[in-house]
Parts: sequence; structure tokens; C-alpha cells
Amino acid sequence: MPQRQDETPGLGIETPCTFARRACADRPRTGQAMAGRATGGLASGYGCGGFDLALHDPLALTPSHDNSAERSMSEPAATVRRTAGLHFSTATASPSGQGGFEAYHDLYAMVADAVRLDEAFAVAVAAERLGDMILFDRQMRGVAHVRSPRRVLRNGFDHFTAQLVLDGTLAVDTPEGSRIVEPGEFALIDMSRPMETRAGRARVLTLSVPREEIEAVVPEPGRLHGAVLPRDRARLLTQFLGALPEEMHLHGAGARQRLSRVTSDLLGLSLSGHAPPGAEAVRTAGAAACRRRARHYIDAHLGTTPEEVARAIGVSRSALYRAFEASGGVARAIRARRLARLRTLLARPDEPGRIAELAHACGFSSESDCSRAFKVAHGLSPSEYRRLGREESGPGALPSQSFAGWWNDLR
Repeated sequence: MPQRQDETPGLGIETPCTFARRACADRPRTGQAMAGRATGGLASGYGCGGFDLALHDPLALTPSHDNSAERSMSEPAATVRRTAGLHFSTATASPSGQGGFEAYHDLYAMVADAVRLDEAFAVAVAAERLGDMILFDRQMRGVAHVRSPRRVLRNGFDHFTAQLVLDGTLAVDTPEGSRIVEPGEFALIDMSRPMETRAGRARVLTLSVPREEIEAVVPEPGRLHGAVLPRDRARLLTQFLGALPEEMHLHGAGARQRLSRVTSDLLGLSLSGHAPPGAEAVRTAGAAACRRRARHYIDAHLGTTPEEVARAIGVSRSALYRAFEASGGVARAIRARRLARLRTLLARPDEPGRIAELAHACGFSSESDCSRAFKVAHGLSPSEYRRLGREESGPGALPSQSFAGWWNDLR
């Protein structure tokens, strides 16, 4: 597919990667030299700018340690979990003996199929919670990420990602066309639709955002799938997110909520020019509000039906069906929330419930119905998923289950 040209040319600005280089010019550049920064932010072990992948990163495959947990050991465990970071490097793979690519493929299997493009393949990734969002800092060589139509239908994700390129370039393919994202630009990806990204050599910040955050600014935002915002439109968000990797380890849960609100406001400002005018805006905003109310009700009543949802939120069935039509229907939304809750429970090592009990708690009519739906969506039965998670738990294990819990929150 031909590459589309930006309507607005990019302006010459200081990109986050030059900002980061200035901010940490005196810091050591190797993962080994960073070994003492166990409380470091997203960029710990990566060096500053360029492509110093954390091939000897001592933090790889381990959670980072947030200062807030030390300051207040009485904080609820869930709060501490929501501020702890996760790090992964293909150089160290997993303690179970998997190769680097296999380990990375498994880490992202819930979201996309990772594809090795060439022998230069290497990845270093770190993630931090930012309120209801997730911020990933990834350095990549020779890798693609593919969400096929089948995968989109199976896992039910509907959040958005903003792919902000700091160094190198990122190729983005969607049904609407192909684009090359340059440093200082970001691409908006609708996870409810197929896509493919390819990185020969790049550093990318990926902000995963709940759909309602985007809908609050751009009703029916699916039309922006694959859109690339040029430097002049993305500048404030670019510079703010570019500074966060060096700062995240300084902030606990309360501060991160405030940072999340700033991030949301800056993202909204970047996208504000895409809002529809007049009557269309009123109609699409009403549909977005209907979806938000319905999702909140579904989360609190997982055994519900579409008819019950419509009555509970005070809309007609036809209005409810229209609101969810673009994302696959109300029944699909209910099933996705049930599966998301079940995955969260299965990922908890201290959850003692039998599969039948968990299936009932998550709104499924029977254990067999639950198992069929889960296997169709994820390729594993609930018991297999639980067993795999427990086998991989413990010091140094792959953080795939933790990532799964975070991604579930975004649905």
C-alpha cells in the first residue's frame, strides 16, 4: 500500500531523544554500570538515546522496585502492584531456558504475534503503570508485531495505543494504509482492529490508553486507526512523555494519578482537531456515553444480559446495540469482560477457587461454557492458563502474568 503524505509538514523541534540525551549526558550507558539503580525508571539499563539495548541489564525479567512501597509498607497490595514496573530483555531470556525470541513472543502473546524479521533481533522493554494507562519504553531491532483479524476477534481488546517514536522509524500497516512514523511523531492504533508494526531499529514509547479516554475527545475514534500526528501537533505530548522515563521512579500512586491526568489532557489536546462537528458530534458523544455506562454496569454484573443492561442504564435495546455495533456487539462486550475478570483471577497465585467457582463468579452459565470461551479466545483452557502462570511465578520469572493483568484493566 502506498505511503500517505502528511498534510501538515513537521516542524523542527527538539525531540524527546535529544532531550533525554541532554538530561542524562553524564550518566553511564551500559546495563552493568546501571546495576546500582534498582529503583530506576523506564530507561534504567538502557543508556541514553541511541540503541544501547540492555543486553546485560540486571533488571531484565524482574519487577522494578517503586520507592513508594518502601515509604509506606501499609499501602494496599493492589496499589503497590499498580505502581511497580516490569522489565524484560531478550538477552537474558527466561530462567526456564527459552531463547530470547521465544520468551518475548510469549510475553506479548496475549496482545499480538511477535515476528522476528532478521538475525539482528533484540528487544529491551520496560513498563510502568500511569493511573489507568500503561507506559512502555521499548528498544527494538528486527521485530514486527501483528494483530490479525482472528486475534482481534479472539481477545476482545478495544483500548488505544499511541506509538511515539524517539529514535529510528516505525512502519505501521492498517486496513486504511501504510505509514512510516518518524522521530517526534506518533501513530494512534485502535486495538479493536487489525494492524501490523515493524521496527528495523527503533526506540518507541507506547502509551496504552482506555478507549473511553479517547472517546471523551474524539467520539467514534476508530476512524483514526493508523493516523500519524506530525511533530507540530504532537510536540507537547512528545516532550512530556519523553521526560517521564527518567522521572517515574520518583513518584508513588497519588502522583502517578496526577501525571495520568496531565497525559490525558495533552493527548486530548493533540487529538482535538479530529473531533467531528455539529450534529455528528452530539450523536457520537451520546453513543460513547452509552458505552461507558454499559461497561460500568457490566463490570458490576457479569452475569447480565444485553436486555438487562439496556434497562439498567435507561436506553432502548436498539440504541444499546447501535452504540456497540462498531466493536462487535453487546454480547461480545459482556463476554470480553467475563474473560478479562477470569484471567485476572487465574493470574493470582493466591487465588484458591476451583475453575467451576471462578466461572460462576465471572458470570458464565457453566464451567464447560467458560472453558470453551476461554480456549477460543486464548488457545488454552483456564486450568492450563493457571498452571502456566504458576510454573512461571517466582524470582526471575517472565512477567507475562503481570502484563496480562495490566492489559486486562485496559479493556
